Amino acid sequence: FISMASHQLRTPLTSVKGYLSMVLDGDAGKITKGQEELLKQSFLSSQRMVSLIADLLNLSRLNSGKFVIDATPVDLRDVISSEIMQLRETAKAKNIELVYNSPASFPALQLDETKTHQVVMNFIDNALYYTPVGGRVEVALSETPHHVEFRVKDNGIGVPREQQKHLFTKFYRDHRNRAQIGGT
Repeated sequence: FISMASHQLRTPLTSVKGYLSMVLDGDAGKITKGQEELLKQSFLSSQRMVSLIADLLNLSRLNSGKFVIDATPVDLRDVISSEIMQLRETAKAKNIELVYNSPASFPALQLDETKTHQVVMNFIDNALYYTPVGGRVEVALSETPHHVEFRVKDNGIGVPREQQKHLFTKFYRDHRNRAQIGGT
């Protein structure tokens, strides 16, 4: 059911997102600054919905054993840069400084590019969600001889140490949390 519903929701949402993008690009004529801001917020909301639908589809695939990793050589710097560009407006709307410290060179990694985009987006998006207006989110990528590290650091509310063991538990949320924000 989740898989079918997700696919059915994604199709009209992709259309809405496409039309919003066209209007923002000026394809339907000139728009005012006020209209542009409203359209940008609508576009960002539709992006979030696409992300939630992707989460539901992945959950369905995981539960049915059909979750597949399609690894190819990927430049993780480019993946992160792409996601940073998409989230700039979200950061700007909250007056959050979004900084990316990209290394000058970096090896190609065997990754599933689509799923890696989603993971990177989720980490940065969560940092933006939980960082107060006027805050700072710093994204960094580094390499040592034995591993690579993708780091997202913010000055948001944080996760209490006793709750950290639940971070990767499906649908877990600390209901005492001050920031009641939706998501999967």
